[in-house]
Amino acid sequence: MISVLMVLTNGFRPDVRVYKEAKHLVEKGCNVTVLCWDRDCDEKLKLEETLAGIRIIRYRIKSQYGSGLRQLGAYYKFYKACKAFKKNNTCDYLHCHDIDGAIIGCLINKKKNKMIFDMHEYYERGNRLARWAWRKLTISILKKSYAGIYVTTAYLDQKYKAIHSKLYELRNYPDMDMVKPMEKTDSDLFRIGYHGTVRNQIPDFSALFEAVRNMEDVVVEINGGGIDLKALEILANKYRNVHVNGPYDGIKQSSYLYSNTDLLFCAYDPQDPNYQGDTEVIKYYEAIITGTPILVSSGVGMEKKVINNGFGIACNTRDSASIIKAISEIKDNRNKWNEFHENEIKQSINYSWEKAVSILDTIYSFSNKDE
Repeated sequence: MISVLMVLTNGFRPDVRVYKEAKHLVEKGCNVTVLCWDRDCDEKLKLEETLAGIRIIRYRIKSQYGSGLRQLGAYYKFYKACKAFKKNNTCDYLHCHDIDGAIIGCLINKKKNKMIFDMHEYYERGNRLARWAWRKLTISILKKSYAGIYVTTAYLDQKYKAIHSKLYELRNYPDMDMVKPMEKTDSDLFRIGYHGTVRNQIPDFSALFEAVRNMEDVVVEINGGGIDLKALEILANKYRNVHVNGPYDGIKQSSYLYSNTDLLFCAYDPQDPNYQGDTEVIKYYEAIITGTPILVSSGVGMEKKVINNGFGIACNTRDSASIIKAISEIKDNRNKWNEFHENEIKQSINYSWEKAVSILDTIYSFSNKDE
């Protein structure tokens, strides 16, 4: 049996992408263990459990997301825990999620197991020198890896030419076992939702909250954890029709949340390279699968896809007046809402996780083994 050890620098509440990949590997007959860094020290999460055949081990090491170098001490403790575990347990593949997990992978991969660098985002950011440093680090890790998995074709740029032969694409398409098309529940209110990590979006949410302040027939529901959560909870207290609900179970609750959402607020900073080019966030796919029209930020890479495919509308999501106009355009025109909804349902077949995840069969060479 193929043994896979995953390194994950969050508490797996669960992390939906990691869960979907690990679940696929278990279904292929692999023995999968995920080592998690529970920075919140959440006692509601078990230190060890098995979920869908995946062994999950959590290390409660207190740290604050987004606090930069102040996390180094806690990060070192997590590295030591991963190193100790690996020393006493064998594995065929070391599957490391995101760049902080991959750094640990490089440090503990002394026996040269086949290491996979799973890149959940694009890491180049900051000024010219910072972008150069991030690029060099990413390339260095990929050179030491057996394979790299990417979600954006930015890695196919000539700057990364040296490692192109190691790269495999795996988009964040929803697993139909977790996100299913459901009829929208009846409501007298027009429901605007955001379901996912809340990070670096305070200007967008502030503008949204102001936009709906005087809309008696509108409610906003924000679901998800992240570094902006506390600030959003404080901000939402000023508005009677805004609710910030905190983390949710992406495996069990996603379909329900979308069945109670009439418009998805898909707002991101257009200056952030992670949201340019062909980048598509998971909630973009979830909206398509569930037939939920999208309100997307003007200037991000997804804008053209939303508009050209008839999935929704775009506006300046950091300007309340622009948001008011966009919301009214779709809220007060049921025919337009229906058109967006039907366009998404028709094209949802193109966003199949079940098909996309088969790339893991190639990486793990299942095609050459008895399954």
